[in-house]
Amino acid sequence: MSYLRSAELPKAAARISYLVPHFPNDFQESASTHINTSMLACITSSTPSPLAPRRLQTPADEQLRKGPYTITKELGSGLHGRVLLAYDDRLQRDVAVKLPAALTTDRVDLDALELQVASIVHECNAMNRVQHPNVLQIDRLVSGKKLDCDYVAMVTEFAPNGDLFDLLEVGGALPEPLVKVYMCQLLRALEACHANGVVHRDVKPENLLLDANYQLKLADFGVAAMAPTGEDASDVFSRDESGTALYMAPEIRSRQLYRGTPVDVWSAGVVLFILMTGLPPFNEAHKGDAWYDDLLAGDLEHFWQTQPDEVLQVMTPGAQDLISAMLVNPDQRITVAEALEHPWLRGADCVDSVLIRDAVSTHLEAARAASKIETA
Repeated sequence: MSYLRSAELPKAAARISYLVPHFPNDFQESASTHINTSMLACITSSTPSPLAPRRLQTPADEQLRKGPYTITKELGSGLHGRVLLAYDDRLQRDVAVKLPAALTTDRVDLDALELQVASIVHECNAMNRVQHPNVLQIDRLVSGKKLDCDYVAMVTEFAPNGDLFDLLEVGGALPEPLVKVYMCQLLRALEACHANGVVHRDVKPENLLLDANYQLKLADFGVAAMAPTGEDASDVFSRDESGTALYMAPEIRSRQLYRGTPVDVWSAGVVLFILMTGLPPFNEAHKGDAWYDDLLAGDLEHFWQTQPDEVLQVMTPGAQDLISAMLVNPDQRITVAEALEHPWLRGADCVDSVLIRDAVSTHLEAARAASKIETA
């Protein structure tokens, strides 16, 4: 076993925070069945279906550009979708518009379009359940037509300051007070999700957007799991493998039935480690990785003792204690509510937005100054 660690965080091939990540193993089949019935009725009818979020809009114009949105630029594109920055003439503010990727060519792949539209509707349904200041808010679904193919696009609020991955790339590990604030905001977002029967399953810095005031916004619910409407929303159970490998809880790989809410706590623990150190807690989330094996075995003492100096020098006792409570097996893992009560996070819930913005600015300025010194 090796305890060598890469100096950089792994980068996704197409890191677009708004775009849909990996499909769950069982998603494509269920999505295809779903879309052929009430889903397409939702697209072509002005009557909202049970699948549609509130305030469903179906513009009379066939092209999205002819609706209330002025497209200004493309924010990014990926395998399953592309995201446009648009100005909403109705709301008089910028919004993000997520479109199926199948619309980017002159010929539309109908099978791909069906799956991508179903994915957007699935994401809308999850986001529409959760109203919270730290969760990206959906404004509406809009319909459109291209080459005689109906489609839907998702309109959300726009977060102009990128995401936490961008912040880490530019400035490195965050100062501890800022980490506390963002961890508290993330946990509050997850608390709201879980209370409404939604498990995110893809918590990572790329999906933690920053608004105009550098407040955190949990985004990208493409692989979220949801409790059936009307059922007890205290937890969601699943057995499919969804998410991003580095942040994925070990029980997801077991192919056995697992509880959903602890999965998000594990991912948040990995995020916390990264925010504090600028490094992941292990190289790969697989058996054979020495640090990962320590966590699987519950040997937290050895896990911390073998960390490199660059981790130990910045990791404080309080942060270490909280991480240790989050990166354990699901039966012992701390809950979101318990994490929010952890002494290390005391006071992080009530930090003024101006102080947060100033802290981010100071952090970035210090990083740029250090970079100039290194290259001089």
